Amino acid sequence: MKRLVFISLTFLIVLSACQETGQYVKTPGNLEVVVEDGAEFPEFLVGKWEADKDGWAFIFEPDGKIFVARISMGRTEIVPGKVKILPTHGGGQATYVPGDWSVIYSPAYRELTVDLVMNFVRVEMGDQALQGKERNIISGTVSEDGKLWRTVVSNFPEYEGFPNRPEDLPYLREVNFVKVEEK
Repeated sequence: MKRLVFISLTFLIVLSACQETGQYVKTPGNLEVVVEDGAEFPEFLVGKWEADKDGWAFIFEPDGKIFVARISMGRTEIVPGKVKILPTHGGGQATYVPGDWSVIYSPAYRELTVDLVMNFVRVEMGDQALQGKERNIISGTVSEDGKLWRTVVSNFPEYEGFPNRPEDLPYLREVNFVKVEEK
């Protein structure tokens, strides 16, 4: 798992260095599924997985695509490729634009990685707003019984008005997902 997290983080850092801060893509991205060795997405991963903290959840389809993801920010359910706009408690509006997402599974190591890019996020809170973009990589090993996914969530936020010091990034957090529902 450490090898996969290191490779994922290195890949992310290289990609994020190529993007300019302050530029937002406001059109949804694509979803890609990769299973190493050309194998099929395993049936035991299909269904709903919920995290033990931070509000994360995923529903995986039989082909490995994400049907819906509940992201940590706002505990909001996002459908890949679709903009989500909803009212906030303060009478404002929240806008979420998903970017390119990927699901990668390695049968040899039982490692599942989900890479979620949010091209644009704006959450109005009273007379203020949080606006920016972020990337989350959720990566870890699935248990032999296929019911527990132990992950590290790596969060790379780029929000206006908030410090994004390189020494603070990424924000890393251990999060365990439990399979709660078959699809």
